[in-house]
Amino acid sequence: MNTNHGKADFLKQAYAGFDACYPAGKQSAVIVAVSGGSDSMALLLLAKSYLTKHHTDCRLIAVTVDHQLRPESAQEAAGVAIFCKQLGISHQILCWDAAKPDTGMASAARDARYGLLVEAAHANSAKIILTGHTADDQVETYLMRSQRSMVDTDEPSEMRGLAAMASQTLLQNRVLLCRPLLKIWRQTLRDYLQACDTAWYDDPSNDNLTYERPRMRMLAAQTDKQAVLDAVHQAGYLRQQNNRRVAKLLKRNLGRISLLSGGGLVLPHGWDEGDTGVAPLALAYLLAAIGGHPLLPPVREVAALSRQLQSAPLTGRFRRTLHHCVVEKSAKSLKIWRERRNLPTAMLQAGESMVWDGRFHISNHAEFPVKIMVPTAPQLSGYLRGHQIKVQQIHRDCLMSAPAILRDDALAEIPALADLVPQSLPVVLLRSYACFDKVLSGHDFEVVPVVKELLTMPLNHKYR
Repeated sequence: MNTNHGKADFLKQAYAGFDACYPAGKQSAVIVAVSGGSDSMALLLLAKSYLTKHHTDCRLIAVTVDHQLRPESAQEAAGVAIFCKQLGISHQILCWDAAKPDTGMASAARDARYGLLVEAAHANSAKIILTGHTADDQVETYLMRSQRSMVDTDEPSEMRGLAAMASQTLLQNRVLLCRPLLKIWRQTLRDYLQACDTAWYDDPSNDNLTYERPRMRMLAAQTDKQAVLDAVHQAGYLRQQNNRRVAKLLKRNLGRISLLSGGGLVLPHGWDEGDTGVAPLALAYLLAAIGGHPLLPPVREVAALSRQLQSAPLTGRFRRTLHHCVVEKSAKSLKIWRERRNLPTAMLQAGESMVWDGRFHISNHAEFPVKIMVPTAPQLSGYLRGHQIKVQQIHRDCLMSAPAILRDDALAEIPALADLVPQSLPVVLLRSYACFDKVLSGHDFEVVPVVKELLTMPLNHKYR
């Protein structure tokens, strides 16, 4: 920031980043995640300047998450609090005081941080969280993911992860995490801080080469970073284009795809006509949602399954399992349902809620505990006989992987059959999606609502 002209250009670029990720409509409050590092300190100053200029009625709340992983972290958080007080910015310190895992620390810390930030947003009626991710973070993320996957194909759907971070991410279906600085380099932000006479903390773990990101930071220093950033933008564009094609393909089939009681789908033959090239990716989304898996399956594995399905004869039945799902082709259709394996049994006390198998959010509003588990074959048969339900009315295998409600160890209800049998227990089931509901990348905003629409088609209100 050697000149006023240079600072004006910088602020124009930074404000453009805020404009791009700031949702329409009046916002009462914004959370800014501030660790004390250079990226987040610059974000804090820029957010204050931006809101003062464009959204004067919006409260700015700085939140520092102390992961309690280093002895000096508490002192650094206190330093951020003092700085915020000097600027007249509200500040909160939230601590991750849970037991720390032996492995996967970076991932666990990120999940904990996002969870605490969402809590802070909810407590302050804020719908936006701002983080200071930079162009350098994009490059490092790209390098990490490319080395992990060792992608050896030009198929765009296999390169989804190389899109790195989106400017927006939806957390827990209720708060937008926005990254307005993704096009700005870290050194530019540090120059800005120095021009503002603002110090920052350097986290020593950023130089610890036992961690993956510092190694990628060292690699990035020897790389044409602008070329990598251009590749990130191209991968993001391709990911969004492919997702748009998936959304269009599934929308064309909304009136043809039907829902199985129990949470599966029935796809008619020819469902992928018109865009067979993107059909494996569409199938990958469906498999992740139906199987309750937190990740999409590798698209190359789904593509191999698609080829098997295409070559399988229409006579008889062709079955394969993939990603917690059974995929069955018959003369009439293609069916997908959750396989009956590794399904949980859980006690749900009065007033408690839980996510079951990554597929259902279950709330017990009764005054007594209930057990949630899949029905045994004798239990299901007895339930069907007792309520005079014909086998032709249901898909038995799909129901055998759906949750049942037991009271005092006796089968009381099967919510998946609520359209046939009125349910009386105050136990509410709603669809949940392990792959979408916790963290949803902005790259996938267009396709996920269509997938959810397929799996929440009208069947009965209580089950949905």
